[in-house]
Amino acid sequence: MPTNFTQAQRQIMLQTLQVGRQNAIRAKDIARLINFPTGGNQEKLRQLIKECIEQDGDLIGAATGSVNPGFFIIDTINELEAYLDSLERRTRSDNERRTALINNWNVTHNNQNTNKQILTII
Repeated sequence: MPTNFTQAQRQIMLQTLQVGRQNAIRAKDIARLINFPTGGNQEKLRQLIKECIEQDGDLIGAATGSVNPGFFIIDTINELEAYLDSLERRTRSDNERRTALINNWNVTHNNQNTNKQILTII
């Protein structure tokens, strides 16, 4: 997996994050603090966070909703499991949409069915 960010960028981002769900920081605020673009959905920041989790083993969680949304350093098993449940719900929802698109295409395009397979998530 390629590394797209410098160690300095990683350290600045990690120093910006706070420990615990109650201290979540909005993506736009983190992006501003580390001089990343703040428009849209802060894609560059999200890529950095993904890289820190997958390559460096950092425990970075995200919280959505109206009460203190943002990113944070996971501090407890409850925070970890809540975030894992959130990721699972999103994965299942995305897969349901993917399955519907495959089925819709194949029903309406009998002569040109997709070779993409329906994914089963257990």
